Amino acid sequence: MKNLKKLGFSLLCLSLFSSVFCQESEEAYLLEFKQHKGDSVSHVATVEEEAYMNGYLNNRTQFINRTSTTIKDILDNKDARLLTKYMITQNSLLNSSGAFLSWGEEDSVEISRSADGKLYDSNNAFLPTVQSVPSFPSYKVKPGDSWEAEGREVHDCKDLFSMDCAIEIPFTAKYTFSGKETYNDSEVFIINVYYELYQDAEKEGLYQGTYYAGTTGYAKEKIYWDNERGDLAFYTEEFEITMYDIRGFRYTFHGSANGEVTEYKSLNDDYNLKKINDTVKELDLNNVSVKKGEKGLTISLDNIQFEPDSNVLLESEKIKLQKIGEILKEYSNDLLITGHCAERGSVKAREALSVERAVSVAEYLKHLGIRDEYHIFTEGKGSRQPIASNATEAGRAKNRRVEITLMD
Repeated sequence: MKNLKKLGFSLLCLSLFSSVFCQESEEAYLLEFKQHKGDSVSHVATVEEEAYMNGYLNNRTQFINRTSTTIKDILDNKDARLLTKYMITQNSLLNSSGAFLSWGEEDSVEISRSADGKLYDSNNAFLPTVQSVPSFPSYKVKPGDSWEAEGREVHDCKDLFSMDCAIEIPFTAKYTFSGKETYNDSEVFIINVYYELYQDAEKEGLYQGTYYAGTTGYAKEKIYWDNERGDLAFYTEEFEITMYDIRGFRYTFHGSANGEVTEYKSLNDDYNLKKINDTVKELDLNNVSVKKGEKGLTISLDNIQFEPDSNVLLESEKIKLQKIGEILKEYSNDLLITGHCAERGSVKAREALSVERAVSVAEYLKHLGIRDEYHIFTEGKGSRQPIASNATEAGRAKNRRVEITLMD
């Protein structure tokens, strides 16, 4: 860790009866979320977790969590109303040709946030899992200052404890402002966070009629805060949480996490649809179409050509992807690559081939330097979403496609 930069010095006293001395005077900063309607950020977090049952290792899992958050509105009290879309996947075993993250389960939440970081008025009882971290004081702070703020963790344990509701565990987090560091060639503030979890559900009369009895645990985070942008830049976390039930079973989850937050602009509108369509025509890209969709603006490579019954791209398609890559370079949005197949062969074979072809396109885009593996997601739809009849060769050719979505 680099030494903290000293921001100023003051000569505090000089007299005939005392020694001359200096004392450092650190600049103070107001930490807060800078919230403007329409602002959007994406957040990709990787969680490595070990799960134990009654002290015995049960499994090791890697989770990939992707969120995209847009400020839908600024309320009368200046707080922000957020829409956050979640994707969570455990299917993160990496293809031998490149490390790409497979698309998983989706959910969303609308929630309000004050400038100091407090979250409230959620329309989804199960999200977000950690709430009101970070939270900031109303006054300016300087390196070395500490403060405390309330937060809570929310856990979905329907299967574990036979319950329909979410478990809510309040906590008090202690924050320490450590000063400045350089992250990705930018100056960021370092904020260390620590909190402990404790809940005795039986004693407190909570969640009666379920197996859940209580929770203990802790979390320790290092937050890299971009104060100019007024948002997170990066964070790391260590955590351990033990949940136990009325039958005496104890479930312990121990692990680490890291996450990156990046700004993006939604492209899923008529202006960008026309702009990219016009570029596709200028580049004379055949069998390429552009459309708006639920996840973002999608460029579809219809009748994409691979070697027979394989995921090996033909050279003609690589040339096409090079041209499409020039379009994608103009934007910073994460990419979702979706493979589709015509209705031939078994369902299992079609599903596998559609994933493999999506990964092949992702690998080539990575090779071109369009995105790294942390900002490309892949999925395969088999033949479940045809756009033409599979009864004719022309229809099957259209269904045999790969879609590249500039993610919202």
